[in-house]
Amino acid sequence: MNKKTIFQESIDLQLKAKEIGLDWLEVDGVINKLSEETDEVIEAITTGDRLAIKEELGDLFFTLLCLSRHLEQCPEEILASANKKFESRYTKVLNHLNKMDKNYADPEEMEQIWQIIKKQT
Repeated sequence: MNKKTIFQESIDLQLKAKEIGLDWLEVDGVINKLSEETDEVIEAITTGDRLAIKEELGDLFFTLLCLSRHLEQCPEEILASANKKFESRYTKVLNHLNKMDKNYADPEEMEQIWQIIKKQT
């Protein structure tokens, strides 16, 4: 028996809620909710309340999963793809730093390197 991922548990809960009408009918509603939840994360960060930050990040994750469900995208595949893309770019950043005889870049320099790498991929 396959164990459910935390993503699938969340989506299953959303589908139960959908059965009673507790769901967005349009993707635009989910996107608006993402914006709202992002603002709430920012507000929680501003207060420094770690419990509130955790709660608001949870709401943001949940809503992002809802968007993936509405767009019929598998969250595991999405994250695996994003990880692969980041790992490739990370390796290229390391190579770029090695060519510069560096093992670290300050934020401004890293942004420049990152933009160079993004253009290559």
